[in-house]
Amino acid sequence: MIRRLYLTGTRVPHHTARPLATRLAEYRPNPDGNLPGAACADADSDLFYPEPDQDTEIAEDTAAAAWWAERRAKMICAGCPVRTMCLGLALERREPFGIFGGLNEHERASLLRKAARSRDRVNTGSAA
Repeated sequence: MIRRLYLTGTRVPHHTARPLATRLAEYRPNPDGNLPGAACADADSDLFYPEPDQDTEIAEDTAAAAWWAERRAKMICAGCPVRTMCLGLALERREPFGIFGGLNEHERASLLRKAARSRDRVNTGSAA
């Protein structure tokens, strides 16, 4: 029996060509708070601070617009190379408003609460 190998890809599909070493760029924030290389640098800042206006007659439309702006901001954050650093800085500063690192204020507060509970469990020595 003749065994034929066709050049349709790698013999083992989960093995892909990868560089031998990965060189990571070190990002350091500027003293003025800007992160070099941030994806949001050219975006409209209103996207990152969505505010539904509850006092108008068209509150549903403004809430939908705020929801869409938040979603759009999170899409921009998803592909950002400095997303984790942005989120870390927002958590350090306890930013009360806006989208930072792909999370809104409620999601960041939840993350901080989970981290505090985890720290408390480690400090008290309980495993669960």
